[in-house]
Amino acid sequence: MADAALLARVDRVREALTAAGVNLEGLGAAPEPAWFAHLRSGQRLSLGPTELKETADHLPGIAVEAVLSEEACARLLSRIEVLTTLRELKDQGLDLRFCHGGVPEDAATVRSLANHVRNQIAAAAAGDDDAATGPGNAA
Repeated sequence: MADAALLARVDRVREALTAAGVNLEGLGAAPEPAWFAHLRSGQRLSLGPTELKETADHLPGIAVEAVLSEEACARLLSRIEVLTTLRELKDQGLDLRFCHGGVPEDAATVRSLANHVRNQIAAAAAGDDDAATGPGNAA
Protein backbone atom coordinates (compact mmCIF):
# COMPACT_ATOMS: atom_id res chain seq x y z
CA MET A 1 0.00 0.00 0.00
CA ALA A 2 1.31 3.45 -0.90
CA ASP A 3 0.64 6.58 1.08
CA ALA A 4 2.22 9.95 1.80
CA ALA A 5 5.11 8.21 3.59
CA LEU A 6 6.18 6.66 0.29
CA LEU A 7 6.25 10.11 -1.29
CA ALA A 8 8.35 11.45 1.58
CA ARG A 9 10.87 8.62 1.10
CA VAL A 10 11.02 9.20 -2.66
CA ASP A 11 11.56 12.93 -2.07
CA ARG A 12 14.31 12.29 0.51
CA VAL A 13 16.13 9.91 -1.83
CA ARG A 14 15.91 12.32 -4.75
CA GLU A 15 17.14 15.19 -2.55
CA ALA A 16 20.05 13.10 -1.24
CA LEU A 17 21.05 12.04 -4.75
CA THR A 18 20.89 15.62 -5.99
CA ALA A 19 22.97 16.79 -3.02
CA ALA A 20 25.46 14.05 -3.89
CA GLY A 21 25.83 15.55 -7.35
CA VAL A 22 23.69 13.05 -9.23
CA ASN A 23 21.89 14.54 -12.22
CA LEU A 24 18.68 12.50 -12.17
CA GLU A 25 17.35 14.01 -15.37
CA GLY A 26 20.69 13.26 -17.04
CA LEU A 27 20.18 9.63 -16.04
CA GLY A 28 16.79 9.66 -17.72
CA ALA A 29 14.57 10.05 -14.66
CA ALA A 30 10.93 9.97 -15.57
CA PRO A 31 8.68 12.75 -14.29
CA GLU A 32 6.78 12.17 -11.08
CA PRO A 33 4.05 9.60 -11.75
CA ALA A 34 0.57 11.14 -12.04
CA TRP A 35 -0.77 8.89 -9.28
CA PHE A 36 1.58 10.60 -6.77
CA ALA A 37 -0.97 13.45 -6.78
CA HIS A 38 -3.54 11.09 -5.23
CA LEU A 39 -1.10 10.24 -2.46
CA ARG A 40 -0.36 13.92 -1.91
CA SER A 41 -4.08 14.51 -1.36
CA GLY A 42 -4.11 11.90 1.40
CA GLN A 43 -5.31 8.87 -0.52
CA ARG A 44 -3.78 5.42 -0.25
CA LEU A 45 -3.23 3.24 -3.29
CA SER A 46 -2.21 -0.33 -3.94
CA LEU A 47 1.14 -0.72 -5.63
CA GLY A 48 0.95 -2.95 -8.66
CA PRO A 49 3.63 -3.66 -11.26
CA THR A 50 2.82 -0.46 -13.18
CA GLU A 51 3.16 1.77 -10.12
CA LEU A 52 6.37 0.05 -9.07
CA LYS A 53 7.85 0.53 -12.56
CA GLU A 54 6.82 4.19 -12.66
CA THR A 55 8.40 4.75 -9.24
CA ALA A 56 11.60 3.01 -10.36
CA ASP A 57 11.66 5.09 -13.54
CA HIS A 58 11.38 8.24 -11.39
CA LEU A 59 14.45 7.04 -9.40
CA PRO A 60 16.84 5.76 -12.08
CA GLY A 61 19.48 3.40 -10.76
CA ILE A 62 17.71 2.91 -7.43
CA ALA A 63 15.91 -0.32 -6.59
CA VAL A 64 12.29 0.58 -5.87
CA GLU A 65 12.43 -1.64 -2.78
CA ALA A 66 14.61 1.03 -1.19
CA VAL A 67 11.64 3.39 -0.85
CA LEU A 68 9.00 0.86 0.12
CA SER A 69 9.94 0.87 3.82
CA GLU A 70 11.45 3.37 6.20
CA GLU A 71 14.20 0.92 7.19
CA ALA A 72 15.30 0.27 3.61
CA CYS A 73 15.18 3.98 2.83
CA ALA A 74 17.32 4.82 5.87
CA ARG A 75 19.94 2.28 4.74
CA LEU A 76 19.99 3.78 1.24
CA LEU A 77 20.24 7.35 2.54
CA SER A 78 23.14 6.32 4.78
CA ARG A 79 24.97 4.78 1.81
CA ILE A 80 24.38 7.91 -0.26
CA GLU A 81 25.77 10.02 2.59
CA VAL A 82 28.86 7.78 2.75
CA LEU A 83 29.47 8.25 -0.97
CA THR A 84 28.92 12.01 -0.67
CA THR A 85 31.39 12.17 2.20
CA LEU A 86 33.98 10.18 0.24
CA ARG A 87 33.57 12.54 -2.71
CA GLU A 88 33.96 15.60 -0.46
CA LEU A 89 37.10 14.13 1.11
CA LYS A 90 38.52 13.40 -2.34
CA ASP A 91 37.81 16.99 -3.34
CA GLN A 92 39.84 18.00 -0.27
CA GLY A 93 42.75 15.84 -1.43
CA LEU A 94 42.08 12.76 0.70
CA ASP A 95 41.18 9.76 -1.45
CA LEU A 96 40.18 6.97 0.93
CA ARG A 97 40.03 3.46 -0.52
CA PHE A 98 38.57 0.42 1.19
CA CYS A 99 39.57 -3.20 0.61
CA HIS A 100 37.15 -5.86 -0.57
CA GLY A 101 34.11 -3.62 -0.61
CA GLY A 102 34.51 -2.81 3.07
CA VAL A 103 33.06 0.69 2.78
CA PRO A 104 31.78 1.77 6.20
CA GLU A 105 28.04 1.80 6.77
CA ASP A 106 27.86 5.41 7.93
CA ALA A 107 29.43 8.75 7.09
CA ALA A 108 30.52 9.39 10.70
CA THR A 109 32.85 6.38 10.50
CA VAL A 110 34.28 7.66 7.21
CA ARG A 111 34.89 11.09 8.74
CA SER A 112 36.54 9.48 11.78
CA LEU A 113 38.84 7.44 9.54
CA ALA A 114 39.67 10.56 7.53
CA ASN A 115 40.57 12.45 10.72
CA HIS A 116 42.78 9.56 11.80
CA VAL A 117 44.58 9.57 8.44
CA ARG A 118 45.03 13.35 8.60
CA ASN A 119 46.48 13.05 12.12
CA GLN A 120 48.89 10.36 10.96
CA ILE A 121 49.99 12.49 8.01
CA ALA A 122 50.47 15.51 10.25
CA ALA A 123 52.45 13.46 12.78
CA ALA A 124 54.67 12.02 10.07
CA ALA A 125 55.25 15.48 8.61
CA ALA A 126 56.19 16.74 12.07
CA GLY A 127 58.69 13.93 12.46
CA ASP A 128 56.78 12.01 15.12
CA ASP A 129 58.05 8.54 14.22
CA ASP A 130 56.07 6.86 17.00
CA ALA A 131 52.75 8.16 15.65
CA ALA A 132 53.60 7.17 12.11
CA THR A 133 54.81 3.65 12.95
CA GLY A 134 52.77 2.79 16.03
CA PRO A 135 50.47 -0.23 16.24
CA GLY A 136 48.06 -0.38 13.34
CA ASN A 137 50.02 2.16 11.32
CA ALA A 138 52.02 1.46 8.22
CA ALA A 139 55.69 2.29 8.36
